Amino acid sequence: MRYKITPKAVLIPTISLFLICIFVTAALALTNSVTADKIAANEEQSKQESMKTVCPDAADFEEIIPDIMYAGKDSSGNTVGYAIATATQGYGGQVKVMTGIADDKIIAVDVFYNDEETPGLGKNTSNESFRDQYKGLSINEDIVVSKDAGSGNAQTVDAVTSATISSRAVTKAVNAAVEIYNENVSGASASSTGGVDDSSVTAADGDGNGYTSVADKHSKESAENAKEGE
Repeated sequence: MRYKITPKAVLIPTISLFLICIFVTAALALTNSVTADKIAANEEQSKQESMKTVCPDAADFEEIIPDIMYAGKDSSGNTVGYAIATATQGYGGQVKVMTGIADDKIIAVDVFYNDEETPGLGKNTSNESFRDQYKGLSINEDIVVSKDAGSGNAQTVDAVTSATISSRAVTKAVNAAVEIYNENVSGASASSTGGVDDSSVTAADGDGNGYTSVADKHSKESAENAKEGE
């Protein structure tokens, strides 16, 4: 038996599919908007907490370089240190690090995002036992993972067991923060009130995401990391 195709038989399914597509698209757009706002809010909160971790004497923070560098102020308005956010390519994805610096030394380091690193391996770079190795290191010498030290005079940190790439990523981010500090706080010194004179701080631009030294997750570096393993 032959069925005659009428305009109505074609039009009704077409309109139905069109309306379904509009509804699904609108629902996805709404979900994405709500999710994006929540993710941004969570990341901002995480960054604020990280700034306090690396600059504990600060009562408030003044933005020096948008989303990257902040001057930590005590209750009297004196600068007691700087919190600098940087990011690098880890083993599995982006690793975001906050570095606190004052008086030409590193106050503390906090890894506030490494969700794409391997659980039990690369993610352990956020552990205090690893991060504490950076405390007190000078900003006048490079920092390297001990297995990469060679015969130079660089300061060293021991990599997390079986997570050398992730450990290198954190170290690279710390060195990037030191470079930002040296470029933007030239001649900074302790003031008579015990703070840091930030009158010579200059502004600079980030990469649009608020971080510096970020490699794309599909970059050559990422592919080499996957080949090498943690």
